[in-house]
Amino acid sequence: MATSKYELLIHLADERQQAAAERMGMAQNRLAESRSRLDQLHAFREEYRQRLVSGGGQGISIIQYQDFRRFLSRLDDAMVQQQQDVDRCAQRFVMERQAWQMEYKKFKAYEKLLQREREREAQKEARLQQKQTDEFATRQFWDRSRGHDS
Repeated sequence: MATSKYELLIHLADERQQAAAERMGMAQNRLAESRSRLDQLHAFREEYRQRLVSGGGQGISIIQYQDFRRFLSRLDDAMVQQQQDVDRCAQRFVMERQAWQMEYKKFKAYEKLLQREREREAQKEARLQQKQTDEFATRQFWDRSRGHDS
């Protein structure tokens, strides 16, 4: 079968959708890493807060208490910034997923067009074969009919 005009389009669309899938995967990894860092900050803050609570029972100075509070405040600020990073990463992932879905749909559409083209070619070939078979049968019929008339 001859090369279809759609095969190059399919090849290019496949490359584009694979590249989009790779970008989506990288965005998903960045999102997971960002969430992991946020989780670590939450865990560290809770651990540090527990140290403040347990240290408070043993008695700590005002300066130590102020240092604990200042450090917790810095952790809170870091958590806010990290949550913003998580949000940005999530938005990026959504955009990359939508881009991949669009490229994938194009790829599948070209595949469908190629399939339809091949089906049309197969039908055309089947009609040609049927026509040739009919013509051959008709010739044989006429050749036998003439042979009996003489």
